[in-house]
Amino acid sequence: MLLKNSCRNEYGEIEGTAFFPYFHKDINVVCRKGTSIEYTEKCLEYLQKADEGLILQICKYAEYYLKDVLQTTSIGELYYYDEEPFPHDKLLELLQYFSFEILYIEEPPEAAYDSSEVLNLYGGCDWEEDHGIQCLVRNGKVIFLGGYNNLSIWEDYDEEYFFNYVFYEKRDEFWKMAANKAAEDNWQIKRFVRWRSKGLLAAHKLENFTDTILVSKENVTPKEATKIFENTYFFQLMHEYPKLLEESMDFWLECYCIEKEEDIGELVRFICENCEWNMF
Repeated sequence: MLLKNSCRNEYGEIEGTAFFPYFHKDINVVCRKGTSIEYTEKCLEYLQKADEGLILQICKYAEYYLKDVLQTTSIGELYYYDEEPFPHDKLLELLQYFSFEILYIEEPPEAAYDSSEVLNLYGGCDWEEDHGIQCLVRNGKVIFLGGYNNLSIWEDYDEEYFFNYVFYEKRDEFWKMAANKAAEDNWQIKRFVRWRSKGLLAAHKLENFTDTILVSKENVTPKEATKIFENTYFFQLMHEYPKLLEESMDFWLECYCIEKEEDIGELVRFICENCEWNMF
């Protein structure tokens, strides 16, 4: 067996050690509760195959991790004074500043993910001593590298790009995406403030109408649908005649279509003929 010195810990997990050939040393192995010995052995077989190509991938993202920390803290000055912090000429030389001490093994939650070619490695990191370093490898590809967060190998981390140095090269693109999202969120807040004067229930009803019904009808974004709707005469009438806010969204859509396809006169006539309350 590749798993040596195994025992069960207080959490019901199997712990032991295994040889990590690339680094010529034993590392600790923690098998999450419910993980079979058979699956553990398959994962340890994959650990035996870790080669320089995979370690270079890891070092590439570890270097991004280092750069980010150095850019946002004074750790370089604190540790190295006037010298270059964590000097290295080649990627593999970064290995003198971090190391993997634990391999976590967790059985796949679904048959679709049935793969033993995975690694969930955790270790110490000189430039981030508090959080260390965690690396997730799936099917020969690093899918996450960053500080330790007790992550599962079976999750997807595309949305964790701010803390996943696999996406470091695209950080400017992601920051722009985040800024655009914040701007989108901001216009929704401003819209709600404008519509809140009509009453809380009416504001939510208007949001639902524009963001679902108008978006679908006009094939536009919610922001564009809002602009279109607020520029209609029907929307102005809602301000002058609050009773219109109590009508159904189907009625609103009919009014919207009449104004768009016919004219304001037909819109007013339709409202007068189909509302129980007197508009004038």
